[in-house]
Amino acid sequence: MKSGEIENTLKQFYDYLVIKGYQEETSRNRYLNVCHFLGFIQKDFLAITESDVKQYYVYLQHRPNKIKGTGLLKGSSIQHHLRCIALFYLFLFELKKTNYLLQLDLPKSKAVDDFVREILSQREVQQLYQIATLKERVILHLSYGCGLRVSELVAVNKADVYLKENLLLVPKGKNNKRRIIPFTAKMQADFIHYLAQEPTAEPALIVNTKGRRMQEWTYNQLLKRLLKTINIDAERIQKISVHSLRHSIATHLLAQGMELEQVRDFLGHDQLKTTEIYTHIDSTQLKPLQDES
Repeated sequence: MKSGEIENTLKQFYDYLVIKGYQEETSRNRYLNVCHFLGFIQKDFLAITESDVKQYYVYLQHRPNKIKGTGLLKGSSIQHHLRCIALFYLFLFELKKTNYLLQLDLPKSKAVDDFVREILSQREVQQLYQIATLKERVILHLSYGCGLRVSELVAVNKADVYLKENLLLVPKGKNNKRRIIPFTAKMQADFIHYLAQEPTAEPALIVNTKGRRMQEWTYNQLLKRLLKTINIDAERIQKISVHSLRHSIATHLLAQGMELEQVRDFLGHDQLKTTEIYTHIDSTQLKPLQDES
């Protein structure tokens, strides 16, 4: 590929980021990180492979921290560089310059390990729905189907469910941000049946055995019991919480081709760079999603 075409593609990448909703400074930093990567590899970006990224990863591990002037780059900074590369190849894929997404399966530092979210595969979520009671299905609808944060799940009230319109209102999400989430006809039917069985004066949609608003600890306990029933490994169950269902639906939507900004709006993120986290999943997490799609 000629240098002029490469420069034009990189400029398109910068414009793509701005249009997607990234701030100009953030877009420029991502653009420069990709430029640095391509300058280091010295190959046509359409010919770059995972081994090239691994080579760059090793380089970053030993590169001095130019901003602070001392020490090496932190694991989180290295991860940021890798996310920029992954986002660039997502852009190329959407632009139809490539017919594949570059998958990164690299050694991770402790800081990077903290970044990786534990997710359930689509098959595992389907198994949970199959064994769940009506009340448990409603909880799955809210935490997975609607992608609610734990705090939003705890706070949801009966009045927030608009059955005729098939809409769920989140009046105060993170940073008091209001959003409206559509739900399916199947979810609507379950909500109707559940509400008919729970005619209490308590405003909370989900209540515990004492008739009070269910709290995070109880949600997690309930989910872990369901996970044991579908034979999830005990060590993995320890890493999964009800918030993992939100991570799972975000990852599944992106794997199925939903636009990044659409997933951002669905999750109620303020910035695309928060949603971008879900585009960086390792190959062991991605494979079952590909197998089931």
